[in-house]
Amino acid sequence: MENKNVIYLTLDTKATITEFKGQAFAVSGYIDNEVVGKNWFEVFIPDADQKEVFNVFNSFLNGNISFWEHENALRCKDGELCLIRWKNSLRRDSNNIPIAVFCEGTLLQD
Repeated sequence: MENKNVIYLTLDTKATITEFKGQAFAVSGYIDNEVVGKNWFEVFIPDADQKEVFNVFNSFLNGNISFWEHENALRCKDGELCLIRWKNSLRRDSNNIPIAVFCEGTLLQD
């Protein structure tokens, strides 16, 4: 049985959403075709948190694995905020260059 509170997300190295699956709709209110191709920070990260979350994203891309797990607020389609715990993994090409971040997010509060 799939957890109703888990989002699966893939971002390219520019934070463009390339996959938006799992229970992403149930948690965020968005369906995949509304957000795939858009910038993660512009759609989902509250303005007050953008600098911190952007720094986490860039640090992780640059090999700082201490950010493989991180919590931050997510701005839902209706404007409400929810807290998500992310487990991140880095996808690399055959030359070991980062090409994407895969994220599994669990809703911590309803």
